[in-house]
Amino acid sequence: MTSGLQEGWWWLGGALGLAVLGANLAWAARHLPDGAARDALSRLTAHPLTPYLWQTVRLLYYVGLPFAALVWGQDAVIGRWLGLQPFALFGAPPDAVGGWLDWVQDAGRAAALGGAVWLLAEAGRWAYRRAVPSVPPSPLPSPSLREAVYHEAHWAFYRNAPIMTLGVYWGAWAGLLLTAAEAWLNPEWRAGLADVARAPAQLLRAGMAVLSTLLFLTTQNIWLAVLLHWAITARCRD
Repeated sequence: MTSGLQEGWWWLGGALGLAVLGANLAWAARHLPDGAARDALSRLTAHPLTPYLWQTVRLLYYVGLPFAALVWGQDAVIGRWLGLQPFALFGAPPDAVGGWLDWVQDAGRAAALGGAVWLLAEAGRWAYRRAVPSVPPSPLPSPSLREAVYHEAHWAFYRNAPIMTLGVYWGAWAGLLLTAAEAWLNPEWRAGLADVARAPAQLLRAGMAVLSTLLFLTTQNIWLAVLLHWAITARCRD
């Protein structure tokens, strides 16, 4: 195993370990028994600066960690396998024409995949309303561009080391399996799947992870993945 590949797995293992540790600590904190510790946690979460601190931590984890691995990781992360397709459409005339054609073709593939996933999501919502009409689903997460960037960057980072080890096809699916393992090791995620009201949002997120993998195999373009993720989650809230 080359030094870059070995370091890539170290970065990936660190990210996965942080995610699992953080999720389980958060779960334990939310289920503290009544007492001084629970009161202190309540005061902390009610502080007006806490939401800003939390979003800073999320930014550093979802975007800062892959960026640090890309810049300082000594080939631990390869931009191509993150889907960082260059904006060749702004190059010299011959390159710009080729860049435009590549982007148009990739956008067409993305639209086809996105349309299929959206239809499946709508069919799932219809089946859910028929099966449990008395239990309205919980509101879906806010379809912000920020959340689309965070999740697509995270999933792309999880694909990087497996692709360097197994090749593009099997590495992309191995990255998806790591994403599934991270979710399953999160007690909040498992509780959401068992909750009839929260399960649709959980399943939509899982579907977006699968779509991200398919889109990478088709276009290797994270910019289109972010836009498609944003568009589908926004449409599914209508």
